Amino acid sequence: MELAVGLVRDPQFGPLVMVAAGGVLVEMLRDRRFLLPPVDARTARAALDRLAVRPLLDGAGSGARPADLGAVAGAVVALAGLAVDLGERLAAVDVNPLLAGADGCLAVDALVVRAPA
Repeated sequence: MELAVGLVRDPQFGPLVMVAAGGVLVEMLRDRRFLLPPVDARTARAALDRLAVRPLLDGAGSGARPADLGAVAGAVVALAGLAVDLGERLAAVDVNPLLAGADGCLAVDALVVRAPA
């Protein structure tokens, strides 16, 4: 299952962490949730549970084994930690796709944008 995770810096709210349906679905479905760092595993899992594509992570319709939601939540938590640690030096991060499978998750492509000095 392809997901996307990312980080944007909002002028009003500061860093926002995003978790969404990934691949081409990120723009087609606009199925995404935003979180304010810091983010813990429980909050990350709750955001995943609110995605419309959530049943696909359980293998619905494909017969695939359920995705390791703990690993995906861990990736979201780690990205939120990066946002806190790097603060104003980080403008954006886009990881798409983040492949979520039964044995964990893997970032296939990522773009990191440094904030202007």
